[in-house]
Amino acid sequence: MSEPYFPDWIERRFAMEHTIAYCGVDCAACSDYQTGVCPSCRRTDWKDDPCMPLRCCRERGIEVCGACRDFPCADMREFYAESDSHREAFERMRAISP
Repeated sequence: MSEPYFPDWIERRFAMEHTIAYCGVDCAACSDYQTGVCPSCRRTDWKDDPCMPLRCCRERGIEVCGACRDFPCADMREFYAESDSHREAFERMRAISP
């Protein structure tokens, strides 16, 4: 029996929903996630939405920052300059930005 076929868009959607944070950071590669500073916005039921990208995406009804018409906003430009994983997230989000 052959393996089931999954179009690329399904695989990308799965990755976005399970490993890519709202800001675009790959949780598996993020030092904040690895050290427990960030519990992953995709795997946590936030009560107070302390994470700015998470809060903003929810308010705008979008899945990731790259889907925002204002991407990258001033707040996120500062965030994306903070570390290598954040710069990689910027490139990931820029690739899908409208």
